Amino acid sequence: MQAAIDLAMRGRGGVEPNPMVGCAIVKDGQIIGRGYHQHYGSAHAEPNALASCDSSPTDATAYVTLEPCCHNDKQTPPCVPRLIEAKVARVVVGCLDPNPKVSGRGIQLLRNAGIAVDVGVCGDACRQLIAPFMAKIKLGRPYVTLKWAETADGKVAGPGGKRLAITGPIANRAVHELRSRCDAILVGINTVLNDNPLLTVRSVPVMRTPLRVVLDSKLRIPLTSRLVQTAAEQPVLVYAFDGSLVAANKLRERGGEVAELPAGKDGLDLSALLEDLCNRGCMHLLVEPGPRLACSFINAKLADRIWRIQSPIQLSDVNAPAIGPPPNMFQHIDQCQLGPDTLTEFLNRKSETFVAPFASADFHLLSHATFPNQAGYNADT
Repeated sequence: MQAAIDLAMRGRGGVEPNPMVGCAIVKDGQIIGRGYHQHYGSAHAEPNALASCDSSPTDATAYVTLEPCCHNDKQTPPCVPRLIEAKVARVVVGCLDPNPKVSGRGIQLLRNAGIAVDVGVCGDACRQLIAPFMAKIKLGRPYVTLKWAETADGKVAGPGGKRLAITGPIANRAVHELRSRCDAILVGINTVLNDNPLLTVRSVPVMRTPLRVVLDSKLRIPLTSRLVQTAAEQPVLVYAFDGSLVAANKLRERGGEVAELPAGKDGLDLSALLEDLCNRGCMHLLVEPGPRLACSFINAKLADRIWRIQSPIQLSDVNAPAIGPPPNMFQHIDQCQLGPDTLTEFLNRKSETFVAPFASADFHLLSHATFPNQAGYNADT
């Protein structure tokens, strides 16, 4: 099952809005077939594993991280009939599918066909693997990652919030790898005003083209900003509740989109924002926050994961902003070195997406990757 989990992680960034799934076919104590769901709309893990078998899968055991699907109202044929046709003797399932169209039905159909089924092997790890899918199905919102870089003394920007290069080329590349797997990147208006970011994926393979999102309650985003200047090339969505009609129309004329949100306890209503993004097809939301926005997501109990990248640089300036350490509800999961910088992953134990303290697919893929030390890498925001 661990081999199947490792396989499933390879699909991260390609399969969404489907869940990551991996499958290993075992016969006579040997793995004879391996497969995973690679791209949305393509074959699922089980048929890929069966097709890769180097000997007949008859009487074999299929280890699959998620209950095999059995419904037809989707782009690919169901997997349960394929396992039955292959005459496997046993199917070992990591966890049930939270999708009500499947949950329990796939297992029952396998048993009705005379196939032995065991459920719950490495169950916690398999359920944690599909945490983003659970957020979408059960909570009706994206899985939310807060990512920030800070100096050794905890500063996330220069004095007065001025832009500051904190991390090195390897860490910067890792951030773009993460961006490339997400559906949307969100920042607050202060980040736009201070940093003038582009929020695109650069210098790495583009798996997804993320929607660029700005929280801007009073619609202050400059028309000269790089986000607005490139809005016709890559979508920009600005959430506001107090912007003038003229400002909104000028932004729309340049290719941007303006959406209204109700006011929340600390600015815009973040729950309404996440619901709207989910309705737009967003399953993974990457938030690159300043201190205020980070606190807003944490206080609203809407942050599922934190990626903190710490630099060895010391700033030692009392006028430089800091976010502070993650609250106690965020459990330290793992860390790895990105050149001189250190990435630490935290999961929110109070989130409904939390099952067990297992590192995410994003962290696993990153920590097992080898990045060249690209001195000339473009670290532009």
